[in-house]
Amino acid sequence: MSIYEHHLKVKHDEVLAAYHWNKALCGALFPVIQCLEVTLRNAIDCAIRENPPKAAKGQYSTGTDWIFSFTEYMGNRKLSNHTRYTKSARSRQPVDKQGYVLTPSKKRLIIKYLWEEKKVVDASKKLKKAGKAVTPNNVISVMDFGFWTNFLSPAYEDNSSHMLLWPNQLKTVFPNAPAGITRANIEKKFLSIRELRNRLTHHEAIWKFFYNSPVNGKPDYSKPVYGAKASCSLLLKHYEDILEAIRWMSKERLATFLEHHGDARFRVLCSLDGLHSFISPEKITCTHPINKGGWGVKKLLTKLEDGGPVRITHNGKTIYTLAQDFHRAF
Repeated sequence: MSIYEHHLKVKHDEVLAAYHWNKALCGALFPVIQCLEVTLRNAIDCAIRENPPKAAKGQYSTGTDWIFSFTEYMGNRKLSNHTRYTKSARSRQPVDKQGYVLTPSKKRLIIKYLWEEKKVVDASKKLKKAGKAVTPNNVISVMDFGFWTNFLSPAYEDNSSHMLLWPNQLKTVFPNAPAGITRANIEKKFLSIRELRNRLTHHEAIWKFFYNSPVNGKPDYSKPVYGAKASCSLLLKHYEDILEAIRWMSKERLATFLEHHGDARFRVLCSLDGLHSFISPEKITCTHPINKGGWGVKKLLTKLEDGGPVRITHNGKTIYTLAQDFHRAF
């Protein structure tokens, strides 16, 4: 909790309130992370099925089952025979002409999996254990963000054979990215987002940042960023990067997210006023006093405290809806 006092620079008696502000801020950040993950997952899935790499035919399936076939193909491609298969046969286990142990289906028994391939195998086992069908859609839906961002790594880049994802699929997966952008550029952006996402899921202070080292460009953990204004500014910059990454893949998806005000709560909270609404409401920039005729506002606040959404109307037409969120009574 000391970081709130030392890094965020709030008063000692405001620390707990600032901690709850961070929790609200984390909750407000999650919708855009969810939007990004689903958009990336769907973009890669559709690209492989609808616009497969030219040389993929005969190497791996580009149909709905690509998640199984492609990851197994990459395992075969990246791992050598002596590490991937075994010649240590048990009693009555069949072997091929080279002495490798075979499965009942006459395929070589795999004992070493590529990381991505192992993720698919483990997901299939979990689905089966839960009594769910091991279908491509079900497996794809349970893959985490790290699985999809790993597809952006150099291992999936092939500039000569047109067999892998990049650069063949760049325009398909990222049709709105800037001209001349490379896989490496895109990977760098998504890895930065993934780092923020991991901090979110590990319940860290999402506003806490460090200055980057001029040597390697990575965060220098001996040089923290101090103050609420700077912290909010940096977090908002990361948020804009996420929105930009969504736009690179789908303008329509981003438009829908913004149309339904998916960013509204985050933008309110990621500010000095957002922090002040938790620790010192008297410092909020916009103030609206209740004087004569304020009974309507008091009635509204009472309804909000009762729980559930409230509809505000004018001449019978809905003009706004409100619900208890992070509002606090003082």
